[in-house]
Amino acid sequence: MVATTQHRDRTGCPVACALDIIGDHWTLLIIRNLMFLGLHEYKDMLAAEERISTNILTRRLRSLEREGLVAAAPHPESRRRKLYYLTPMGKDLIPVLVAISRWSNRHMGELLDIPPDIKVLIETDPDRFIAMTLDRLDAWEAANLPSRRT
Repeated sequence: MVATTQHRDRTGCPVACALDIIGDHWTLLIIRNLMFLGLHEYKDMLAAEERISTNILTRRLRSLEREGLVAAAPHPESRRRKLYYLTPMGKDLIPVLVAISRWSNRHMGELLDIPPDIKVLIETDPDRFIAMTLDRLDAWEAANLPSRRT
């Protein structure tokens, strides 16, 4: 396999360097799954409508873990399974994905399948939607990660 030259090895451009980590659509869809769709298991991500292949999902999850955007915890029901979740670094992408969603809604709205209440919220009060997303992620972590239970 040929090694890919990373932008961060050649330039200090923040966009180019970020693209080294999140620059393919599968990576952003995995982050979207964790962030907005509540998909935290490998099998659930495989079943998402985009139908990512097993080898790509495995590679992207490992890469996201290595880069510090995603972490994994043992599944409480089986040692063979993991629960994936966003780290604080991964959660910092929420405003980015909301901005992408707003742009997409404005320019491709007729193609999109956004629940009407969410569509209104991301357009009229994106900060509230971001706060609600963070609250939902925190609640999931408190319920599913032993280290977050009090």
